[in-house]
Amino acid sequence: MNDDGRIKLLMGITLSEMGGAQKVVYDIISSLPNDRYELTLVTYPGGELIQWVRDLKYKKDIDVRIIEVPQLRRELSPFYDLCAFLRLYSIMEKGRYDIAHFHSSKMGILGRLAAHMAGVPKIYFTVHGWGINEYQPKWLQGMLGFAERVAGRRCTMCMCVSNYHMDMGLRHGWLEGDRACVIYNGIDEPPASKGKLPMELQIGDEMPIIGTVMRLREPKQPVYTIEVFNEVLKRGYRAKLVIVGDGPMRADCKNAIERLGLEEDVYMLGTRLDARELINDMDIVVMFSKWEGLPISIIEGMFAAKPVVVSRVGGIPEIVSHGIDGYVIDGFGIQEGADYICTLLEDKELRACMGGAGKEKAMACFSKGGMVKAYERIYREGKKY
Repeated sequence: MNDDGRIKLLMGITLSEMGGAQKVVYDIISSLPNDRYELTLVTYPGGELIQWVRDLKYKKDIDVRIIEVPQLRRELSPFYDLCAFLRLYSIMEKGRYDIAHFHSSKMGILGRLAAHMAGVPKIYFTVHGWGINEYQPKWLQGMLGFAERVAGRRCTMCMCVSNYHMDMGLRHGWLEGDRACVIYNGIDEPPASKGKLPMELQIGDEMPIIGTVMRLREPKQPVYTIEVFNEVLKRGYRAKLVIVGDGPMRADCKNAIERLGLEEDVYMLGTRLDARELINDMDIVVMFSKWEGLPISIIEGMFAAKPVVVSRVGGIPEIVSHGIDGYVIDGFGIQEGADYICTLLEDKELRACMGGAGKEKAMACFSKGGMVKAYERIYREGKKY
């Protein structure tokens, strides 16, 4: 504990890019009482999260120490991973933190082990989605599973963003039942402003907009999203596709748009700080992922009263009730995804009904206030409730 009586809390996440886990980290940091916690953020250099946290000094007079660790990488690298582990150990050994809370798979493994060696009294890890999946080689799944089991036994509590991920962790031995719980991701209600997106794109209000907010990388399947949209147009429907986000698959998306002749119908807006305002102008929100945690962008769509069409992966079925507030598809058949989008495009009343049901659920189950209170209670008590 600090000299002024505040709890010293270190928050660690692998990368600072814009994503769901980063938004959760920011919401926790920005919402904890400043007079009760002294905060430190540890992450890879650069990126949106670091800038958001720096801005807190001016927005809320919250002073967060930021430590950048250039050795952190998403990809496996024995050399860089060892260097990152030693750097994290040094940071926590010198910092004498009361609590260390880690997010994302790489930071979760390295951080928990380093915190244990450094003697941090309370060590927490939020599972936003396991870094182990069926698309990886068996040897890699085995190695990562072993690392998760070792790290999990050196952790005060693991908080999963869905029951799906907690059940998976318990089944594989990555979690221990008495040291695991579920805390759903939560966000603020959306801004009220509307009309920004049609004005920016210079399209009429009557033109339906299908939208998605995601990091352009393989798990999110952005090219598949474009192919589904192309099928919708081939069936004779009028609509525009708006993709908000950036990432390593941007060039692949551009190539797909050119290949399918969709230059006039698909808008790639890149990373946008006003993404939630843009969602207000979307008619349907989609996300077709190979694997997921509990995607913030789907919750954002529901808060904005938009029907969603999503993949049945990870914690998504705990957010979306098929046929009630959206549609959930199995696999990656282009026809099925297009079928549900077309159903929604045909029926404005159905869109409004599903969107209203989604908003009601989001407000009841996925509020930022409820999420932060749950985390702070874990910090105080060191046990699940």
